[in-house]
Amino acid sequence: MKNIKILAMGLCLVLVSALTFVGLASAQNFKAGDMVGVASNETVNSMLFAAGNNVDIAGTVNGDVYCAGQTLTISGTINGDVFCVGQTVLVSGTINGNIRIAGQTVTLNSIVSGSATIGAQTLVIDKNASIGRDLLGGTSDTTINGTIKRDMVAGAKDLNINGSIGGNINGYIESLNVGSAGVVSGKIEYTSKNNPFIADGGKIVGTVTRTAPKETANKNYYAPMVFTFGWIIYCLISWVLLAIVLVALFPRIFAETTEKAIKKPGAIALTGLIGVILIPVLFVILLITFIGMPLAFLVLFAWILITLLSTPFAGYLLGRVIMTKSKQPLAIMAVGTVILIFTYFIPIIGFITMLGAYLFGMGMILNRGKQLIGISNIVAKKNTKKA
Repeated sequence: MKNIKILAMGLCLVLVSALTFVGLASAQNFKAGDMVGVASNETVNSMLFAAGNNVDIAGTVNGDVYCAGQTLTISGTINGDVFCVGQTVLVSGTINGNIRIAGQTVTLNSIVSGSATIGAQTLVIDKNASIGRDLLGGTSDTTINGTIKRDMVAGAKDLNINGSIGGNINGYIESLNVGSAGVVSGKIEYTSKNNPFIADGGKIVGTVTRTAPKETANKNYYAPMVFTFGWIIYCLISWVLLAIVLVALFPRIFAETTEKAIKKPGAIALTGLIGVILIPVLFVILLITFIGMPLAFLVLFAWILITLLSTPFAGYLLGRVIMTKSKQPLAIMAVGTVILIFTYFIPIIGFITMLGAYLFGMGMILNRGKQLIGISNIVAKKNTKKA
């Protein structure tokens, strides 16, 4: 029994590590609403989570920033990394770290000490902007008027360089244009049908190697990177939409299941582990028997359904832990799911978070199913006695 408890608590650490990452200690610095942000005279000495229609961060944040919304504006000083998803994103402050942004229109007019990873339909790096390391971009149209001090990896339909690239350029670029003020200090290796256009005064110091795409290849040469960032946005929107619809239809189920998970996390994690191990085994056993084959597909359907629902349940659990005083199930679900989906795409941490969400989500669902079966048995016994 002692070993089982130790195992259960060990499984709890999987989710605890993810929760620690997103800043349980700084839950008071989560901001949600229609218009949220940090005032110019305000300082946040921890991680900051901001979600709303309009997010405006004009102050100082001594920690990482996670934000999501329709219009995002960061004009303050961020002493950490920035992870944001929005329709329109404007970064004009000082970023003493890395930035990872996905949006429809992204404008960078700031000093970034680290690297930038940006997925957008339109990306503009203004004249006063500077990226201290590398730029990874997946866009339709990219205009660089500022400075990238090291390399650039690009997936773009149109890449216009009127600024300075300190290193090399690699990627899928349909149309590459170097303006009169554009300078590429390294070499360029890209895939395209078109040769680069270099205006008078423009300069490419290194060699230019263009690889013609195969005729059978997709004509959208910038598609791989655009797809990657588009997939992130799609997952975020679709999962949050599914989660909100579910909690709107069944708020009581999520509330009761989450309360039990908070009180007995070890039991929930252990239930999830048992489900993760036994359900596939049960499916295989039923599948290899002719008689049990129809039931095997029923088990497979249930397994897929539980897997899909594990993220909303784990998201609600995360949101409930962060927003301890909130009584709004929709807000709790939105907050927890957005943060959870964000972490899925972070290397290493994403795997840990996904595993924790899968275990706890499955444990919560199976535990709820067990409760419903128990209630059904009690009702059946009562009806039998009356009869």
